[in-house]
Amino acid sequence: MLWETLERVNRLRQEALANPDFVQSAQEHEETLKQVEQYFEPTKRRKVAKRAKSLADIYEQAEFGENPSGVQH
Repeated sequence: MLWETLERVNRLRQEALANPDFVQSAQEHEETLKQVEQYFEPTKRRKVAKRAKSLADIYEQAEFGENPSGVQH
């Protein structure tokens, strides 16, 4: 079944490439895609480097003097 599908697709591809109208249309499509890709070229933004957080910043709101569970380790 897979082999038959591959043969059918290959035969259709060869027929399409033998058709001058198809080849012309494909070339026009390729040129259009090139123009569109140039017009919509993505702009690259520079990423602002984030300052590394220090441990003091991370644990700024933590309270270490209390033991809410009351369990001794």
